[in-house]
Amino acid sequence: MDALPPCPDPALQAQLSQTRRRFHRQPERSWTEYQTSARLCAELAALGYELCWGPALYARGEASNPPPAEQEQAAYARAEAALGADHPYLAGQRPHRTGVVASLDGGGPGPVFGFRFDIDALPIQESDAADHPPSAAGFASTSPGLMHACGHDGHLTIGLGLARRLAASRARWRGRVHLLFQPAEEVAGGGVLFAELAQLREVQYLVALHLGIVDRYRLICDARWIASRIFEVEFEGRASHAGNAPQQGRNALLAACHAVLGLYGIARHSDGVTRVNVGPFNAANAHNVIPDRVRLRYEVRGADGALCDYMAAEAQRRLAGAAAMQGVSWRQTPYAAFASAANSPELAARVAEVARELGLPDALLQPAYQVPASEDAGYLVHQVRAQGGAATHLILGCPVAGGHHSSRFDFDEAWLGWGVLLLERLLTRGGARRPGPP
Repeated sequence: MDALPPCPDPALQAQLSQTRRRFHRQPERSWTEYQTSARLCAELAALGYELCWGPALYARGEASNPPPAEQEQAAYARAEAALGADHPYLAGQRPHRTGVVASLDGGGPGPVFGFRFDIDALPIQESDAADHPPSAAGFASTSPGLMHACGHDGHLTIGLGLARRLAASRARWRGRVHLLFQPAEEVAGGGVLFAELAQLREVQYLVALHLGIVDRYRLICDARWIASRIFEVEFEGRASHAGNAPQQGRNALLAACHAVLGLYGIARHSDGVTRVNVGPFNAANAHNVIPDRVRLRYEVRGADGALCDYMAAEAQRRLAGAAAMQGVSWRQTPYAAFASAANSPELAARVAEVARELGLPDALLQPAYQVPASEDAGYLVHQVRAQGGAATHLILGCPVAGGHHSSRFDFDEAWLGWGVLLLERLLTRGGARRPGPP
């Protein structure tokens, strides 16, 4: 399928495009989505939703891996400047208590749905090139060094568009809905927190979604994400003068370099997708000192938990060997983790049926796909399925400019209207065969 049919509701599509562009201008990094959360709360409250936000949202946990204090302070200052210090939904979020769950009852008893939308951005400077659509159309990021470079502005737009339609038609649908606007997906923290929410314990049908991912227009109803584990490592050796007494040093930098080569040399596994990558790497010694301290962060991934565990075990073996070669010590600290979780086939099939009812062609539908990346909605999917519900992760697939996590990232807004209509129809049709009570 080379193109997506136009949304059957042009007015909805136009409204969603405006909403997406408004949020694209104000990206916020994980755990500091103050403006985003406050704006969502204000509109959702006006629509009649019951809100859970701020301290109430964090009753069962706290933010993991929050950014440094100076970044949090700068984010809050930007939010105050944009919204005013007296905004009713701003001060209660601090510190690191972003996100919101909005709940609404329909016109009578029925199933409980949950829809999850992530809201955080990335520490990337957006391109100002004339051929970059957000820059050309005047809606590029206004926050230096921050950008919606993975489509989360589109996800929250679909969530807000769905909220508007459900509020306007609540007398005509039955059951209860929880809209989960989740922070901190990019650092694998928000999903762990939201998986513990009391609202999620009520959910019988859960849907999470993601824009882009594949390089063609596809609705993937059973998107399977791989597991990932991220670690921080510190090598500690002994400093010494590099010219006068190099033999007295224990070179932590050299150990770390061997470790990096060793990590990339891990044999991939024939049972499924496996990945490894090294990110931040820092050694602050002067040029004439044998380096005594080096820090790095790396990740391993696997199609399932067992493959991810294999990669993690192999990584530790290589790190230990590299440290032993140089006579230095090392320690490893878990930083974050993304879980893999199997989707519910019956709910995925129902999504495909609903898509056909809306008029999306069969050529657009793809039942399953193994995504070679990670997503922390896996924690929510696992929880809902464990309590007897059905859950699936959708991909609204389309080519993306620049690729995900790129300064030139952009997606086709044509999916926004279809995304809202698809989720709305799924709820009003009552989901798949009803699972047992949570």
